[in-house]
Amino acid sequence: MPDYDAIVVGAGHNGLTAAVTLAKEGLKVLCLEKNRYVGGMAGTTEFFKGFKHNTGASCWMLFPEDLAEILELKRYGVELVNPGTSFCTFGAPGEPPLIGYTDQNKFVEHLQKDHGQDALESQVKAIEFGRTLASAMETIRYGPPKSIGDLIDEAPNLETKDTLRKCYYGGLMDVMNEWFPDMRKHKILQASLAAQAIDGTYMGPYSQGNNCALAYHFSAATPGRIYSHVKGGIGMISEALKKSLEEKGGEVRLSTPVKRILVENRKAVGIELEDGEKITARVVLSNLDAYSTFIRLVGENNVPSDFVRAVKRINYKCAYILILATLRELPKFTGDLAFANKDNIRWAMSYIPSPEHLEDNWNDCRRGMVPKDPVAYYSIHSVWDDSLAPKGYHTLYLYAPYFPISAPRSQYRRLGEEMADKMIDRINKYAPNFREAIVDKAVLTPLWYEQVFGATGGDFNHGVLHPDQMLNFRPVIGWSGYKTPVGNLYLCGSGCHPGAGVTSVPGYNSAREVLKKWKRRK
Repeated sequence: MPDYDAIVVGAGHNGLTAAVTLAKEGLKVLCLEKNRYVGGMAGTTEFFKGFKHNTGASCWMLFPEDLAEILELKRYGVELVNPGTSFCTFGAPGEPPLIGYTDQNKFVEHLQKDHGQDALESQVKAIEFGRTLASAMETIRYGPPKSIGDLIDEAPNLETKDTLRKCYYGGLMDVMNEWFPDMRKHKILQASLAAQAIDGTYMGPYSQGNNCALAYHFSAATPGRIYSHVKGGIGMISEALKKSLEEKGGEVRLSTPVKRILVENRKAVGIELEDGEKITARVVLSNLDAYSTFIRLVGENNVPSDFVRAVKRINYKCAYILILATLRELPKFTGDLAFANKDNIRWAMSYIPSPEHLEDNWNDCRRGMVPKDPVAYYSIHSVWDDSLAPKGYHTLYLYAPYFPISAPRSQYRRLGEEMADKMIDRINKYAPNFREAIVDKAVLTPLWYEQVFGATGGDFNHGVLHPDQMLNFRPVIGWSGYKTPVGNLYLCGSGCHPGAGVTSVPGYNSAREVLKKWKRRK
């Protein structure tokens, strides 16, 4: 008799969602987490005493409203906050910044007043472009993924078919030439779109295929919903799911690393912990990426060789850096950006001068060099949530793509400090008190994320968002339905369809696949 009906490896939001969905149907569920807190790369913890920082993901971006209701997140403590603006992107002096008002009317007014009617029309074209793929994705969100060919074939008209083709196979700069009549104008608007197109990829703005990532980000709803935030930190989603699981009779064990997944006769039968304890179960679900699951925990000898080769070909090259810091005061912007101090627009600022600037960063990155002038995105969540920092102090989340991951890993620490200094200097140029306001800081590279969370390459996507790693290619072709070649073993993390981001959809879908088999067996 197995110890549990189901064991879930990893208490990130997807793993916990799978566990809750199974426990709700009466299964005896155990969820195991190697770290001392839940949430993984979408968790919240104290890096510095008295301060709470998000460990990776930071905002409520793609979470479906219907799934939030199914999981009863509000009942278990998830409270959303709308800061009023989601970003303020700026570049060269004299170039009007782009302020991401979460109120749609204010955003439209800002575009017309500060950027012109042609900028508004260009932005509308971009949003319509992204929503086309979003509409197609909504039809398969909770079902088996389809190929892009099937989505195109099922499109209602030729215009939609062409847009889907461009979404999946095209390059951003090609379609931007259609959206912006004069590419010399509105560099900040173009830069903002380019930043979304390269997020979660190992590509530059001029790379073919980056429209797939752009459309994926656009698959959220209105601007206000995209950039809502969770009071207490993004980790409150996982804390709520933990409460829900325990209320339903499930169990979560923290600080409990798994050494291997036990396999007998090509079927998963349980797990072995680092301390040697073995725990059996009828099914095992892994919230880890495919490489970590099959190469590290299952072992190549227990998996078909063609599947092993496919898993080893997954691209986990996600080049980024994150600096978490504490502040004794807020940045005070001067000059053209002094307006950001009013109404605390300064809580979220992004230095991205143009797509060409991002391309220069990308070229430096793939040569193994720290970008000469790295872009920098920061947010100070404690501005609108005083539970994150002691009175009078603030938490800083400073991020940039294009950390040189192709450099030797032994150099990551030095390169990380070098890139962090450049990013801080750039913000300091516009807010001269910024550097002196920093009390403590931690520089986190992809290597840190790999070591702490077990994510291959530190990739928070569990496989970068490239066209050949999405839809029915995710995680590998032929195995996109959460089941795996190892019997009774399922994947439930972001490496599955529909992909990365804080959505809980992969975990929910995977659990429903388990329940189909469970009900047939019963």
